[in-house]
Parts: sequence; C-alpha cells; structure tokens
Amino acid sequence: MRVDELVKTLKATLVLGDPAVEVTGAANLREAGPSDISHFSDARYAPDLQVTKAAAVLLKSVEGVDAPQSTALLQVPDPEVAFIQVLTLLYPAEPEKPGVDPRAVVEPGVDLGEGVYVGPFAVIRKGARVGARAVIHAHAVVGRNCSIGEGTIIHSHAVLYDNAKVGKNVVVHAGTILGADGFGYKFRGGRHVKVPQVGVVDIGDDVEIGANACIDRAALGATRVGSGTKIDNLVQVGHNVSIGKHCILCGQAAIAGSSGMDDYAVLGGNAGIADHVFMGKGSKAGAKSGVGKDVPPGAEVWGMFAEERKIAFRQLASIRRLPELIERVRELEKRLAELEPKK
Repeated sequence: MRVDELVKTLKATLVLGDPAVEVTGAANLREAGPSDISHFSDARYAPDLQVTKAAAVLLKSVEGVDAPQSTALLQVPDPEVAFIQVLTLLYPAEPEKPGVDPRAVVEPGVDLGEGVYVGPFAVIRKGARVGARAVIHAHAVVGRNCSIGEGTIIHSHAVLYDNAKVGKNVVVHAGTILGADGFGYKFRGGRHVKVPQVGVVDIGDDVEIGANACIDRAALGATRVGSGTKIDNLVQVGHNVSIGKHCILCGQAAIAGSSGMDDYAVLGGNAGIADHVFMGKGSKAGAKSGVGKDVPPGAEVWGMFAEERKIAFRQLASIRRLPELIERVRELEKRLAELEPKK
C-alpha cells in the first residue's frame, strides 16, 4: 500500500514524508527496512526511532521526535491499534475454500451451515451443528451434539468432546481439548472412586484459546468461558469453573474446579487458583502466584500464597535484606554482651 492510502484508511495525518512511498511489510523500528512500516509508542525506543530505516512510522505526537528525514511520520490517536489495523491489511488471512474434503468424516445428522470448510481427516459426529463460514481444519474432532457458532475456527488436532458449545468467531488452536472429564474423585475403601462428569463446556463469542489448552466439562451443569476472553497456550481450566467476559489467562496458568474469575480479571503465567476460590472483577494475579483465597474486585496479588501486591513486595524486600539484618543482630548481641556485668 502507498503511504497516502494508509493515511486515508487509518484517518491519520501525514506530518512528514512522501505520500507516494509504497509499504509492503511491517517490522519493529530497529529491524525495519525501506519498504516497512513500524510504530513508536514508548519513549524507551526513541534511540531506535532515530536510526530506523522504516518507510513510515505511526506515532501519537511528533513533538520532540527525532526521526530520519526519509521516514514518513503518520500521526494517529493510538499507534498500537493503528499498527494492528496495518498488520491486518498487509497480512490478510488466506481464506479456506468452502466445502468438505472427501477424506473428512461427516456423520449423518450433522448440520453444516453455509460456507463451512471441513479439512482432510477431520471428524464431525452425528448431531453436531456447525455455523456458517466456520472452519474445521485437518484432523480436528467435533463430538456428538456439539454446537459451533458462525465464523469459528477449529485448528488441527483440536478435540471437542460430546455436547461442547462454542460461540461465534471463536478461535481454538491446535491440540486444545474442550470437554474432557473434570478431575473428580472420592477416596473410599482405600481407592479413588471416579465421580461421573456429566456436564458440558460452554464457550462464549470472540474467545481465543491457545494451543494445547484443556477446558474440562463440568461434573454437573457447565464450565463457562465468557465472551471476549483470551486464553494462552497450555492453560488448564477445571470442571465447573466460571470465567467472565474479557478475562486474560496467560500460559501455564491453572484453575481448580468450582473456582472462577469475574469480568476483566487477569491470571498471570504459571499462576494457579485453588478450588472454590474467586477472583473479583478487574483483579490481577501475578506470574507464579498461588491464589488460595478470594481476591477482591480490582485488587492485585502476587506470591505464594498470594498476598496484596504491596505487602508481598515488602515481604520480598525484607527477605533480600535478611543476611544484612542477621549480621547486624549478631553485632548488637556482641555489644550487648560486652556491656553486661560479668558474673
């Protein structure tokens, strides 16, 4: 695209540069070449902006900015969002041609919407409903009576167990499992007795679930993931968990059964929520936190077990000072002993 086309599409202001320059790719400031576009939204990268070879840069303000004269500067309200738009334009997803590959298995009684693509060796069991323009990639498995919304993409080797419900415009990445049995047992007579897991998984609209994540079916009722929530790779969501709208679950996080997160809550990488524990609306748990008690709305916790963030950081600072404090105590004990009368 030419710079002037980008200006028009993004509703940007061309502050500096040639509007006829062509942009064919995108890169960060330091690695960008003469046909790439980049963005500047953090003052820490000012040195990179000074030496960039990018054809164009998106930024919020040109005040105090030092950039090469050869680089076009496009002023936009939010450079990061504008850059996302540019990436979508420059690297459009290649659509699958609608149709069912002859090597796929689609059982009788499946309802396929208009424009659905089913790839080679995919399996869709009887009673499943697949919405218009959905994509089921090679080797994916959709169980009996599953429901998949319009425009949803199920990537290769993902598995939807029977009765799973997935909303519109959802992306389920490769290897993810929706609806495996929840981890429920009762210890009786010296052995673990399995509790039948007869509930379902219910995924809202516009959810993205990373590769090799597992979301278990409920023992009874439903395990729920709210619309707009984004789940990273290798995340475990236990049975009967309730996750609100627009939450973030980072890689290797895990939520034990019957726990939950309210809308806009964030669970950091490798963090865990114990069973029957709830994170309030907009709350955050830092990486590797062990959340063992309810987190109030808007609170930020960190640590094992997680404490209020400021308290946890003070505790960590105290631990780092322990060697120094121990030496001081020893010195004070020595001086005190010298002051005490000899018996």
